[in-house]
Amino acid sequence: MVIVVGAGPVGLATALSLHQRGIPVEIEERDERPGTHSYALALHPDTCALLEQWNLIERLRAYSLRIPALVYCDRDGPQHRLHFADVPGQEAGLLVVGQDHLEQALVAPLEKAGVRVNWNTRLSGIDQSHNGVQIELQTLAEALSGYAMARLEWQVDKEFTRRSQYLIGADGHSSMVRRSLGIEFPRVAETQSFAVFEFKTDFDHRNEARIVFSDEGSSVMWPIPGGYCRWGFELDFEAAEKYSRRKDRLFVQIGNQGYRTLETSMLKEMLEKRAPWFDGSIEQFRWRVMVLFEKRLASTFGRDRVWLAGDAAHVTGPIGMQSMNIGIKEGNQLANHMADCIESGSDPSQLKAYNDSRQTEWKALLGMSKTFVAGSDTHAFLANNAQFLSATVPASLESLPDFAKALSMNLVDV
Repeated sequence: MVIVVGAGPVGLATALSLHQRGIPVEIEERDERPGTHSYALALHPDTCALLEQWNLIERLRAYSLRIPALVYCDRDGPQHRLHFADVPGQEAGLLVVGQDHLEQALVAPLEKAGVRVNWNTRLSGIDQSHNGVQIELQTLAEALSGYAMARLEWQVDKEFTRRSQYLIGADGHSSMVRRSLGIEFPRVAETQSFAVFEFKTDFDHRNEARIVFSDEGSSVMWPIPGGYCRWGFELDFEAAEKYSRRKDRLFVQIGNQGYRTLETSMLKEMLEKRAPWFDGSIEQFRWRVMVLFEKRLASTFGRDRVWLAGDAAHVTGPIGMQSMNIGIKEGNQLANHMADCIESGSDPSQLKAYNDSRQTEWKALLGMSKTFVAGSDTHAFLANNAQFLSATVPASLESLPDFAKALSMNLVDV
């Protein structure tokens, strides 16, 4: 049996890959249920191909939006359009769908197959041996606390152990699995602050995502099903602190995280400075928060019988939507490696190849080993913003050269 810690998109996809290989699997998740918030995700073509392989893509189409192009802009408007039809293997474009719909689609076949998902269960310890892993777990229960004002808190209800042949940590950027192994998770680039607004609008976005370069930082507008859009505005540290202080008593909850809320006046100010061509209405808000995006890469993706996938091992900026999409791919890859080891009875040292491939890909995507450089026929606007481009494309290591070519950029070693 394999135990997966984390029931987000990466953990659920990893468990589904294991199940389809005939490997018994169990999922441990500290939250109480699948995602119920509608944070929109842009799924890469490779991710959609996996979902289609699992017969899940049709389930998502009714709740999704197809993105055929990225439009690079400045404050004067569009300057260059990247059509996914011009990138080999990317012709299908991106599929924008709510995380709640994605997670529910992944949970459904697991529940139907009887795969156990232990909600309200958190990892408290790991003990590896030559033939398996013992996992210490705690189940959580709500309890009332407080005297003058009662409030709900999560408390440990009971403690128990599980044994498995392998353990996969897909438990996010604050991964308990990673920390239990003592794996370093250093920053590899500067932290980025983004003011994020998701709201209903009548803007004619033509189903295209727009990326805006300005002196203040990069910004992105994602069309979202149902007449919504999401704007993210990169801010430097001082600007982020200034806007956060305006309303730092107000918070919004997204998943397990609490974030400072932002004022409508800030959105209007950002649009006026960076994208005055946005002439759409600003109606009902779903959320408006300040979020930090760190760029980190684990020193190793695991050892022996315990391995990592997704944000547990890497975090990057939000524009290219790379971390979750590559995380789903590597969860599938890791599941197949483990299934091969289990079926053949071979030594888990074979999984070193997984770590090597992950390090190679992420060092390229994070700009540590590869970067875009303008060529003689590069559009002047793209040439002036060459250092930002690789973080904006929905690329994997395999597709990075094709995106560079489509943008008339050169992909070079750092």
